[in-house]
Amino acid sequence: MEIRELIEQIERQAIVSLDREELSKLLAVADTIRADDTGLAGWIRVLLIDGRVAVQEQTTDGEILLRRLVSRDAAEQFVDRRLADYERMWDGCGCRIDYRL
Repeated sequence: MEIRELIEQIERQAIVSLDREELSKLLAVADTIRADDTGLAGWIRVLLIDGRVAVQEQTTDGEILLRRLVSRDAAEQFVDRRLADYERMWDGCGCRIDYRL
């Protein structure tokens, strides 16, 4: 998928699944606002893509997701909550994350 198609898809869907090649293309053109290593499921990033704010994350099963958010603040809060979830998982709570919410 080309970047223009990806932008159109993220406008239609709140969450888009990417492959590694698409992620590489995206990271080459997006502004990375924040990047955190989850320690359990790769990197989680706040991205600015053609004026749109999105969070890119990887599930614990390796699926790469791009999630549209309404603002940078909302994206930062989402990442903070997600990192707290990973911290609880790291501590052995047995928690699972529903990545489609």
